[in-house]
Amino acid sequence: MGVAAALMAFLVSGLPIWVGLGLVSMLFMWSSGVSLHMLVSTMYAGVDQYALIAVTGFLLVANLFDKGGIAQDLIKMVERFIGSSRSGLAVITIASCAVFAAISSSGPATVATIGGIMIPSMIRSKYTAKFAGAVASSGGALGILIPPSNPFLMYGIIASQSIASLFLAGVIPGIIMAIALSITASLCVKYFPKYARVEGGDPASEGERPKKLTFLGTFQAFYEGKWALIAIILLLGGIYAGFFTPIEAAEVTIFYTLLIGLFVTKKLKFRDIYASMADTVKLSGTLIILVAAGFAFARLLTVQGVPQALGASIQGVSQDPLVVLLIIMALMIFIGTWAETFSQIIVLTPIFLPIITPLGIDPIHFGVLFVVTAEIGFLTPPFGANLFVGMKLADLTLEEISISVLPFIGAYAVVLLILVFFPEISLFLPRLVFG
Repeated sequence: MGVAAALMAFLVSGLPIWVGLGLVSMLFMWSSGVSLHMLVSTMYAGVDQYALIAVTGFLLVANLFDKGGIAQDLIKMVERFIGSSRSGLAVITIASCAVFAAISSSGPATVATIGGIMIPSMIRSKYTAKFAGAVASSGGALGILIPPSNPFLMYGIIASQSIASLFLAGVIPGIIMAIALSITASLCVKYFPKYARVEGGDPASEGERPKKLTFLGTFQAFYEGKWALIAIILLLGGIYAGFFTPIEAAEVTIFYTLLIGLFVTKKLKFRDIYASMADTVKLSGTLIILVAAGFAFARLLTVQGVPQALGASIQGVSQDPLVVLLIIMALMIFIGTWAETFSQIIVLTPIFLPIITPLGIDPIHFGVLFVVTAEIGFLTPPFGANLFVGMKLADLTLEEISISVLPFIGAYAVVLLILVFFPEISLFLPRLVFG
């Protein structure tokens, strides 16, 4: 309790989370008689991870795709495939988020990129600003579930699990989640018009509604998005086929993007490359410092026996793996309303992994559940990062968008329960490919 109280006090004081984690680790290790040399060596070991290079690589890929205008090509491709329907633009937004997630690996970045394009279009097409903001915010959360995913990378590093297996494990749940969100959006448009549509307006009658798909339209859709599709195939296909490690795949995709953006489409300028690299370095530096402090805090928890004590408390309630998982998921959803995703992974993985492993729960499956709870955290105040991006794009207050996104949080919760009870949904592809 002392560790938790001290950490909460530091965070409430306004200190960055990495400072709070580092200070708590240093103070409690020193007071426990543990050599501070252990603190330094643990922090160094935390960042001395080869796989962390992949995080930087994926961040740079996402920034280059955004600056190079490839996101717009992806949206045009998705628009042709969705076809016409009353909820067309809402479904297009979610589908575009799902496709862009295969590049960005970031929830807020997906909301900013896709939402920045689609929210104004939805509002012009007589959707309410609340509904448009909610759709983009919830669709953007797919960015950390559909591979490649930086949270999966971080979880793989902390939990010592195969990153390629984690990426594969997120594919089917990501598709199911995108379908669930699309169904939710369609139901809202059909049965709750006051929530989804401007009074007297009919989104289906607007000129921006996509046309029905034809054979020629299919060919044109693939042609318009060809460079983005090749990048996704290069990135993910190279990993799954065993041609590249995740790190190599990220670097190859970076060079591909530079080649296409500079010399083929010519949409990428040198100032865009500089801006992309600057943004990547800023975020990567923050993450590396957070990883170092998180590893130190995890070592402190081990020294204090926190995982063992919490495990005994949870198992005192039930020995049933499903019940234990549901309890842990509830705790993680609550914590996710207050904590940033990477902080959750770094701090909570060492706590919960020793609890679930003896119960026969696969760590790969648990990683998928972990990321889904983090997605819900993106949509819940006070920390919900996607909400802050969505509210600015849709010109809403935090209270307005927090209420508007509730139907989509319900969709996430339903899919989470399905994944808890049917782990083969997550494990089917990793077992099929890697045995």
